[in-house]
Amino acid sequence: MPAPVHLFEGMRRYPCGCGRDWGCIEAYTTISGLPHLLADTLPKHPGHPLATSTLSPKERVLSLRGLAQKGDALALEIFDFQARALGLHAASLIMALDPEFVVIGGGLMDPESTRPEFRERYLSGVRNAALPYMWPQQRERVSFIPASLGELSQAIGAAFVAYYAGEAKATS
Repeated sequence: MPAPVHLFEGMRRYPCGCGRDWGCIEAYTTISGLPHLLADTLPKHPGHPLATSTLSPKERVLSLRGLAQKGDALALEIFDFQARALGLHAASLIMALDPEFVVIGGGLMDPESTRPEFRERYLSGVRNAALPYMWPQQRERVSFIPASLGELSQAIGAAFVAYYAGEAKATS
């Protein structure tokens, strides 16, 4: 789905794994976009250890979550941007679908890999970015909550959907 890149304050359009280069939201909010975000953010932090690191690009990107848990400014800036991008996208979906709950999952909400303070910071970033773009009645009613099953939340949820869809077919 397209990202609201016009709200990303000068951010370039990142290529997506789907092959499009017009700014898919996935490229700004998931691990797949971290190499681009790191490359664009590092020049603002020239003294950062990752700027001169001999780690592979993949290892540098994978180190960001751990760095953020330690309060690293570069990592927090990247994840704050991702939270904002996700919040803007969530606002569009909330306006269209009118849910009561928005469940945020994935590795940044994993209680085994992230600190409670980081998870709350990320979730607050998502919520604060979404609120101004939601319908007024939704601002008070919609709750943003972390997934409780960590990194596998989406896979487990998809498995339940498939399981129950199969059960529904078997009983009809």
